[in-house]
Amino acid sequence: MTKGTKASSDRVFIQIQVDQERKTKFANKVRSQGKTITDILISWIDDYIDESEKIDVTDLKKRIEALERKSYQQDSVIMGELSA
Repeated sequence: MTKGTKASSDRVFIQIQVDQERKTKFANKVRSQGKTITDILISWIDDYIDESEKIDVTDLKKRIEALERKSYQQDSVIMGELSA
């Protein structure tokens, strides 16, 4: 079984409301790509779930830099005390 696929007994339905023109354009585009609406929506849901689980690299970098500054400050204090 691949990601996003389950036995039909494990599946549930999600309904959304859109206007007919939007639904038709969406269905036509999906069909032109050889996919189904379900394929696309499951892919979007999986991407959304994965996105929320990603690590914020920028935040981690800022945290590391703050820790490094604090470490350097403490090293300076210790070195000053040792030389006194």
